[in-house]
Amino acid sequence: MDEQAEQQYREAGEGGDPDAMIQLGWMLQQREDRAAAEGWYRQAAEAGHAEGMLRLGGMLQERGESAEAAHWSRQAAAAGNVHAIGSLGFIQEELGDLAGAQEWYRKGADRGDAFSMHRGGLLLERSGRQDEAHEWLRRAADCTGKGQVLPRGEAMRDLARLAVQRGDSAEAERILREAAQMLTEANEVPPKQALALMAELLTLLASLLRERCEPAEAEKFYGWAANNGHAPAMLELGRLLEEQERRAEAEEWYRRGAESGHLRSALLLALLLLEQQRPAEAEPWLRQASESGVPTAMDLLGTLLEERGDLAEAEQWYREAAESRVSHSMLRLAHLLERRGALADALHWYRKSAATGNDLAMVSAGKLAGQQGDLDEADQWYEQAARAGNEFGMYLVANLRMDRGQLEDAELWLRRGSTVGNGNCMAVLGIFLATRGDVVAGEQWCRRAVEAGVPNAVTDMKVVLEAQREPGN
Repeated sequence: MDEQAEQQYREAGEGGDPDAMIQLGWMLQQREDRAAAEGWYRQAAEAGHAEGMLRLGGMLQERGESAEAAHWSRQAAAAGNVHAIGSLGFIQEELGDLAGAQEWYRKGADRGDAFSMHRGGLLLERSGRQDEAHEWLRRAADCTGKGQVLPRGEAMRDLARLAVQRGDSAEAERILREAAQMLTEANEVPPKQALALMAELLTLLASLLRERCEPAEAEKFYGWAANNGHAPAMLELGRLLEEQERRAEAEEWYRRGAESGHLRSALLLALLLLEQQRPAEAEPWLRQASESGVPTAMDLLGTLLEERGDLAEAEQWYREAAESRVSHSMLRLAHLLERRGALADALHWYRKSAATGNDLAMVSAGKLAGQQGDLDEADQWYEQAARAGNEFGMYLVANLRMDRGQLEDAELWLRRGSTVGNGNCMAVLGIFLATRGDVVAGEQWCRRAVEAGVPNAVTDMKVVLEAQREPGN
């Protein structure tokens, strides 16, 4: 039947019928013969057919030829095609002229174009005008008429998203179900576009069901979308299955998503494989995500390479992730740099990691600064680590301040470290108190240090006290 219809349209188009040209172009576009479709749309456009002008403009815009796309969209608008007004707005939006785009969208919205209302609503949302955005999206969702189904559905998707953001999941679910039903009943929407939008709607709906603890229903909707090629649904279905400890099934969906080029799926697949002690299988997926610019994957790849001794490449990936502000990579990069003697570069990255709040990096920055003779910087980093709750930082800042004669501060940090269970702080505090004359309290803290794993604390205290009693001391 399609072959017969195509032949009839072709014959009519070749005879100069612009409506037939449009129908033939549409059939060719649906089977991805875009060059032939564009040719028929162009013939229709040049024959003065407004729909041909609009469709030709759309194909040109997809290809990045904005100037010619705008020319044909203006021609279509002048010929009375309302949807062309929205196309002109979209061209301006793609060019970065948001004010110009909004003006076209406003003109289209005033004439009842759902696409203009939807895109204008999104621009209003981006500018923080949430109430106006909601109103534009609602108007788009309420539009009727030919050519409005797809933008209506997209507007309903975004209305549901806004409802979720304000905590109204019941309203979001109602909108999503209504949109899905509308798409099911529509017969004017291109099958490929309808399928893609339906998959988005059902993935959002499944996420709402999952949040309210209806995993079986969520799995059904995720499954429909995933089986129809929607990569985000593959990811979410994998996560749902992994939560249920159905790891083999989760792995399969992560893998399908990763093979479709979905980077988050590749990352989660790699994590699952790493957890199962399958690093060789995880590595290609980490590389895929890393080479596509995913910082977390770079960090994990660096760790994998470091663990197997490939330090030069590990350093390379740590540096890539560190420059994307991954604190763990900053710390590991600094550690590798310190190991190979690049101390200035190492201290730079310890500082960068410490500045993100990483207390381990604070300690390392302090130690390296101290080794280079900058005791003031060492003191600052040790104190920051101590204030962040790092007990080794408490021990180090106490020792440094004791060496610098700041005994009151030293005792304060020794007591804090001892209180949180640091055996070294207990031992030093015990010796400190004993040498100050409070031998009973000192011995108590030294015995606690022994119980905490410091083997010779009591003996060390007695040796220090004996040395104090020697002549000349």
